[in-house]
Amino acid sequence: MIRIGIVGSDNSHAEAFSKLCNVPQDLTVADAKVVAIFGVDPERTKEVATLGNVPRIVEKPEEMIGSVDAVLVVFRHGGLHRQYAEPFLRAGVPVFVDKPLAISPDDARALLDLAEAKNTPLTSFSTLRYSRDMLAFVKEAEEVGPVSLSVFSGPADRQSEYGGLPFYGIHTVELAQALNGPGVISVQAIENKKNIVATLMYEDGRVVTLNFLGDAAYVFHMLAFGKKGHVGRALDAGTCYKDGLEIVLSMVRTGKRPLERNELLEPVLILDAIERSLATGTAVRVV
Repeated sequence: MIRIGIVGSDNSHAEAFSKLCNVPQDLTVADAKVVAIFGVDPERTKEVATLGNVPRIVEKPEEMIGSVDAVLVVFRHGGLHRQYAEPFLRAGVPVFVDKPLAISPDDARALLDLAEAKNTPLTSFSTLRYSRDMLAFVKEAEEVGPVSLSVFSGPADRQSEYGGLPFYGIHTVELAQALNGPGVISVQAIENKKNIVATLMYEDGRVVTLNFLGDAAYVFHMLAFGKKGHVGRALDAGTCYKDGLEIVLSMVRTGKRPLERNELLEPVLILDAIERSLATGTAVRVV
């Protein structure tokens, strides 16, 4: 049985992950229990603990060390992730950082450096990346490939109090990465009435367009154009929390992280490049 600690109660994901492990329902995961939770809002933390049958609320996250086999850092604001993940990485506790890994590239690199120095498993991703529907889309795109151009759309709010564009924009970036992988060299972005369009260029000539929907209906949508045809669909995210948590649990059991360093870092770099491009009105390098 894998004992899980949750760090951060403000996000609905804290409740979703707890229920998957602790509450009998249609979608559950086997051999894992959420045994402790920490949050900065006592009332919200108590609410999640009650809804998710979490037996222990701790006053300090570090109190979990020694009684959990892994932690999920799920604060909404990515700027908080580094400070709350670091103590567990230092202690050798496997860590999943909910999207985004960080807001700043410096924080993302610091987390990756620490995980490597301590040889502690660390991963981070949008659970949409591993949803069954997304994996089916990737397979369909490969059948019409090689894909030379793809388009990914999803909701985002550059003015979000939870870190701006990365809070929700990370979902769309990670969907694009799930199909195309890392290797983006430049980004050019424009904004008009809260809607943002970013063009990502790969060195091998592939082009990816990201549409961040700040003034449109909520949807995640993907299109891929290849030599043999094209495929597209609106994403069904119904199983994403279970699908993503199963990937995390596999990492805990095997010690093997599902994404390599460049795959974890590049989404943060892309979002940073989008902001730099919007500020300068020019194409910028992804660094």
